[in-house]
Amino acid sequence: MTTGKSSLLVWVLAISTAVVVLLFFSSAIPPSSLFSTGGAFEKWSNEGSVIGELISLIDSVARRASWHHRSHHHHLPHHRHRRRIAAKCDDKKWKDMIDPNVKASLVLTVDQNGCANFSSVQAAVDAIPDNSPTRTLVLIDSGVYREKVTLRAEKTYAIFQGQGYLNTTIVWNDTAASAAGTFYSHSIAILAPNFIAKNISFQNDAPPPSQGMEDGQAVALRIDGDQAAFYGCGFYGAQDTLLDLKGRHYFKECFIQGSIDFICGNGRSLYEDCSLHSIAMEPPPGSRLHTGAVTAHHRNSENEKTGFSFVNCSISGSGLTWLGRAWGPYATVVFARTYMSSVVASDGWQNFGDSSRERTVFYGEYECTGAGSNSALRVPYSKQLSRDEAAVFLDISYIDGNDWLLSESSSSNPIIYHDQNEELIQAL
Repeated sequence: MTTGKSSLLVWVLAISTAVVVLLFFSSAIPPSSLFSTGGAFEKWSNEGSVIGELISLIDSVARRASWHHRSHHHHLPHHRHRRRIAAKCDDKKWKDMIDPNVKASLVLTVDQNGCANFSSVQAAVDAIPDNSPTRTLVLIDSGVYREKVTLRAEKTYAIFQGQGYLNTTIVWNDTAASAAGTFYSHSIAILAPNFIAKNISFQNDAPPPSQGMEDGQAVALRIDGDQAAFYGCGFYGAQDTLLDLKGRHYFKECFIQGSIDFICGNGRSLYEDCSLHSIAMEPPPGSRLHTGAVTAHHRNSENEKTGFSFVNCSISGSGLTWLGRAWGPYATVVFARTYMSSVVASDGWQNFGDSSRERTVFYGEYECTGAGSNSALRVPYSKQLSRDEAAVFLDISYIDGNDWLLSESSSSNPIIYHDQNEELIQAL
């Protein structure tokens, strides 16, 4: 608006000056000759008269004013579009995320908008106190965090909490080939004990391996630490998605996706109310070729107290899949009260190419439902369990959960780390 007013003022001054000049000389110049070809103005201007110079000056000023107006009119919206709007940070959001049932002494925050202590999960993990006897809560805002994360053994009692397993994801894309081994292909590795994850996903988005492809294993999460619990989490991958390697673990209401051996390892774990989703390839039309397996347990001796128990779960998806393959000679897997869709193969189980393992594995099913639960064609070394046989696998006592799931150290006033002031501030 200021630019427009200035231009108008210049034009008014120019026209007023011209009028004064015309009036001053009008008595000496016949009106008919003022604007005629070869008239007085043209003549005097060509001869370099004072009037000619004045006319040139008026014309120059007018042209500059007009150009200045057009230039600002053209560029002003451009400058407005380039103006940066600062992101608004809501510190209250983090306090609202804190579950009153979570007992933590320290809270760290992660987001990708510059409104948290850290912009990467690994940076927050590095800030967790070593060998802490109390909980550290890491709040991770919605977003896809593309990074390879390792929670080292000394980072004890950590909690990862996201904004929902469909909203907060940690993802990487290593494979056994790129990482020099399946155990190192993880997107995230939990090596510390007493870990908890809530409402977050772990993904390996390496391309699914083709049938028979070597070194295509791609682990989303590797869990080595003892006494770990996962609530409402997602695990996405293809072959070896969840490497439940060792320790006692609890999975509650989780979504686990994969194709071949997508829950594998030698852990002693209870999976309760979980959705197991196969993305195995469909067999050729008219074929009963197996294309996937849900589990591959790696128990190696009778003395090990390990195994996978699935209670009130569901199996769905694509392909034709075994419930389990005997990665170890004493592999132990039980499915209880689980819905099995037609993706589950009628024979149910596989010996991993070693018939001697059929004498030592423990494969059981109890009160399962769905088209895939028909036991008529199951392999002879699997069992349909009685109530007494199944009882030990049905609740948290299977993983000694009464000793650690329900006994967390108390802290009624968590501390939120404030990165900008480099101090610990008591949460309200």
